Amino acid sequence: MLFKVYNQRKTLIYLFKIMKGMLSTMLCQFTFKNYRSYRDEAELSMQAMPMKEFERSLIECSDGQSFLPVAAVYGPNAGGKSNLLEALDYVRSAVARPIRLLSASADAPESDLPLIARCSAFEFDDVSAAEPTEFELYYRAGEHEYRYVLSVHADEIVSEGLWRRKLGASRTAMLFEREDTKVELGPTLRKLVTAARFNPSLPYLSFLCINFDAPVVQEAASWFLDAVFLNYNSSYLERMLEQMLDEGDSREVTRFLRAVDVRIDGFRVERAPEWRGQRVFVRHKVSGKAYELRLSEESAGTQKLMGLAAYLMTALERGGTVVVDELDAKLHPKLLRYVILLFKDPEVNKSGAQLIFSSQDVSTMRNDVFRRDEIWFAARGEGEASQLWSLADIHEANGNLVSKNAAFDKQYLSGRYGADPYLTRIEEWD
Repeated sequence: MLFKVYNQRKTLIYLFKIMKGMLSTMLCQFTFKNYRSYRDEAELSMQAMPMKEFERSLIECSDGQSFLPVAAVYGPNAGGKSNLLEALDYVRSAVARPIRLLSASADAPESDLPLIARCSAFEFDDVSAAEPTEFELYYRAGEHEYRYVLSVHADEIVSEGLWRRKLGASRTAMLFEREDTKVELGPTLRKLVTAARFNPSLPYLSFLCINFDAPVVQEAASWFLDAVFLNYNSSYLERMLEQMLDEGDSREVTRFLRAVDVRIDGFRVERAPEWRGQRVFVRHKVSGKAYELRLSEESAGTQKLMGLAAYLMTALERGGTVVVDELDAKLHPKLLRYVILLFKDPEVNKSGAQLIFSSQDVSTMRNDVFRRDEIWFAARGEGEASQLWSLADIHEANGNLVSKNAAFDKQYLSGRYGADPYLTRIEEWD
């Protein structure tokens, strides 16, 4: 058997039992409009629908709400899968990047402050180009649920706002609202935040986190700092692995790699002069003897696994959201299934970690892997605008919802779920 993944779960359970979690964060809902191929409002919900499927795998909160540990996005090439994930990453990085780049000093020269990334509106009509791109996030951190909104036009922030409520409570408190450069503070922040100049090119939430070490601010920013977006690119691996080694994570990463049977016994980073970077060597044991290969000499799948391992394990340890574009690329289908099921195993995923990913591999689109509300589709519709919908919302010709026992993969490939507009055209070539 190529991957001994099904009987290795105990290894991972033991590994995570010895880890201590920190402040747990979780995505509840993401809504956006007028971003790249998305003209109209699209919504990705991580709140579990009332259905009796994989109930044990759900993330249960103290207020009785249940959330999904996994969301998988399928669809044709250029349908909008990557743009959905990149929209989520845009708002995440808009807040997190300035915090990571700047020190906790309010005296940093304004000219040195980093600008937010370019925000591209829908390109196939003239109306959308003149309108802002809008983002709305509901997320949880600690004992609070937050609502964060951000509106951007021509790479400038038009408006921004942050609200929160304590779990189980009905009242929502405004923390701040911003229109252009004018900011209104709610009662909680009014007591903590002193008047200070801020760069209007940056989110006000970033400014608060950089300059005020208040628990409410740090908690509000925690989801943005914890969440990770991965778009596989082998060029980042050696730098990332050096950091992992510095943080003492190599032993745990090695255990993970052993659990998925990629036959790696460890790795090391050889530090070279700054101008030459560093080199990563991967160790193998063959017939009792140790051998080393450069990371670049390993298979593309092994390189990707090493890159994923630290992020997956950190999320499973602490909680947080991991977003991966094309998770299936360079991974064996059985290993892909194994990674998905780690997040759905409550014995491993004790901190409410979430995995959101796009995929073209329909071999995992099965009722023994996913709930119906964990499967999403993205495809272009009228006017070349992308649309997003969940399998849980699809009705059959008889008006009934798709059965939980249906062969999801076969029905998808037959065109019953949409999001596969090219299949018929290709078949017509014959």
